[in-house]
Amino acid sequence: MDYLNLRKSDISDPSFILKSIDHDTFKAMSKYREYVSENQDIKNPLRESYRHIALGSETFIERVKEKIEHLGRRREIPSTRFLSKYDVDTIITKMTQALHIERSIIFDKKRGNLNRSLAIYLIKRFTLLSLSEIGELFKMDYSAVSQAAKRFEQKSEVNHEIKEVMQRVITVLKEV
Repeated sequence: MDYLNLRKSDISDPSFILKSIDHDTFKAMSKYREYVSENQDIKNPLRESYRHIALGSETFIERVKEKIEHLGRRREIPSTRFLSKYDVDTIITKMTQALHIERSIIFDKKRGNLNRSLAIYLIKRFTLLSLSEIGELFKMDYSAVSQAAKRFEQKSEVNHEIKEVMQRVITVLKEV
């Protein structure tokens, strides 16, 4: 925690922006000035921006995405919350394709359903849904969602078959 405001945030630091444009500060300032003057007529910059956090060329946006991805999706860092490129439907569809199973099997409440547990784990890990929202999908309490995801992760650490299945689905997901 930074209770005394002694730390600088990379993203709000002007040198971060300038370094993202060019490593030479003077060239970066010139290019930035040029970009601003060329784009003064943008009526609604937020509409043109990437998820309301960056405005610029595709190359620049890709670098911003990489920087955020490098930080990881951390709920306590607001700018990283926007990065989820997965939704529930994509995860479920990719799971059914990778594991050759029916959608209904994933939502079956049968005890010990590893497919259901895997889906809960992946949705918790790769989407921005809250535990309560995930619970609504699977008709369970938010605390049960947290426990199911945690138990699945623990099982995957000791059972190599489960870990292999999980990795196969994650690999298919990352191809999106």
